[in-house]
Amino acid sequence: MGTQLADFEPIPYRIRIGVTGHRRLADPAAIEALVRNAIDGVVESLFPAESKRIIDRVRQQGTTPISFRVLSPLAEGSDRVVARAVLGCPNARLDAVLPLVLEDYLADFASEESRKEFEELFSRSRRPVSLRTRRIEDDRHDPGDQADLRREAYTKVGQYVVDHCDVLIAVWDGEPSRGRGGTAETVEYAIRQHRRVIQVWDGKITSPNRDRSDGLEISTLEGIDRFNRMPVTPAQRAKYADNLSRDLFEKPKAAGAIPGAVREFVTRCLFPYYAQASIIAKKNQDRYYQVGRITYALSAAAVGCAALGVLFRSLAVAGFGTELILMIFILVTLRRAQDKQVHETWIENRYLTERIRCGVFMAICGVEPKPIMVPLYMGHSQTANDWTVRAFDEIWDRLPPLAGCKQEQCEALNAFVGEAWIKDQRDYHEKKEADEGRLLRHLETASSIVLRVTVAAAALHLLLVLWEPPPGALELVNQVHHGLHQWLAFIALLFPTIAASLAGMIAHREHLRLEKRSDNMSAQLSRFGEQLEFAKSPKEFEELLQQLDEEIMLRETQDWLMLMRYVEIKAS
Repeated sequence: MGTQLADFEPIPYRIRIGVTGHRRLADPAAIEALVRNAIDGVVESLFPAESKRIIDRVRQQGTTPISFRVLSPLAEGSDRVVARAVLGCPNARLDAVLPLVLEDYLADFASEESRKEFEELFSRSRRPVSLRTRRIEDDRHDPGDQADLRREAYTKVGQYVVDHCDVLIAVWDGEPSRGRGGTAETVEYAIRQHRRVIQVWDGKITSPNRDRSDGLEISTLEGIDRFNRMPVTPAQRAKYADNLSRDLFEKPKAAGAIPGAVREFVTRCLFPYYAQASIIAKKNQDRYYQVGRITYALSAAAVGCAALGVLFRSLAVAGFGTELILMIFILVTLRRAQDKQVHETWIENRYLTERIRCGVFMAICGVEPKPIMVPLYMGHSQTANDWTVRAFDEIWDRLPPLAGCKQEQCEALNAFVGEAWIKDQRDYHEKKEADEGRLLRHLETASSIVLRVTVAAAALHLLLVLWEPPPGALELVNQVHHGLHQWLAFIALLFPTIAASLAGMIAHREHLRLEKRSDNMSAQLSRFGEQLEFAKSPKEFEELLQQLDEEIMLRETQDWLMLMRYVEIKAS
């Protein structure tokens, strides 16, 4: 019986609305009405014409839903008013971003009614973010110092909201900030960061920087839409999910510890997207490698045809004609691969596949992964706004809240993770290391043979040039001399090109660096597996899982992404 896979629901693209504003509002209902008008009629009008055309096209195609996500600290007043207005839109989501740990933040609310209002909204955030992990009193005991820490925390939360939104709605009277971290300061920071700002106040909706900002990351919408539109059939996803289910829930000895309800929601919420991303990645990887092989092989063949045309007059038309055909075929093949974004689609979907794979194990163990953080040094190859990062967040939002690992399950889940995740990945990297090393040595051996033959042919060719048949030599001797001269010249022209093509294949596939990376990953996973065996309590187990996910798996995948992002196919 096949895996009961849920239908693939397209991942939505959400315009992210941040909020800053005053806590004390004379008429919250009027402000909320203004905010709704801004969402309905102003937000998209602020974006560049090209962005709006792409949004309209995606809406007409109907493949990718477009909705909203609001980022709010949920403080009293504006934060909650804007959050409620956005959540009134169809399929909208809330990301709560807290400046302090929850206990400290609740102390800032004056009444029980205010705390209840906060808790009601806070419960609608699937993965709230707390920018501080320690209580204020644990860092500073002096009240003055604690006040400074609070002001610093509110400044940082305003900047976080700006950094992670597309549009900032400021419920603001236009006056300067009354203290550090105030609304005016946040608006100024948003303008410096080229975020769209909508000011709502006194019955008016204005935009103080309509002509000074860059607009939203439209490439994110295009990436998500491309993922949703890829022609992967339900049957293909179901077949993939069957294999995945056997690998996770049947083969591992410790899989019996996984409750049926957990298997059900992991299969329903994660498997369809894991299958979609993996199938897309494999298809485009195969195509990318095929294009590389064709390009490098036919480049050498084209040079050989040209050489025949130059050296043998009788073969000139056939040689040059075949060269032309081969070069046209190479150019068309490369152009088609570029137009279909074969390389980009492969590496981005492989990255997403690995993130979802890690998420599957985290979900099985009831542990929330930390939000994907993109280091600054990766800015040239990935950002926090990449569609893969946003897509994973959307996929994870569909999971029910995770309760963590219970003591009675901890030991069995530990064994499951060790076998199905760590050992499986270690075996993969050991095989990857061996395969990459073997292919590298084969290509290096072939290249060495070609170069040796080229050197020998060049030496023999030089001797033939220095030695001419004496006058009166037999015609056969002259013919042999001339024939050898031509064929050795042919080798001299062709074989260096073959060597260059082999070098191109080595660079294209990055065999050496992939071999060394897998060697390093095997060693890291072995050491981590030993650490995991000593994790006896749920807390230790959960902390190690998050470390495995973030510090090993995520960083390794990001490192691979940086390595492969700029590997190009170049005709030799």
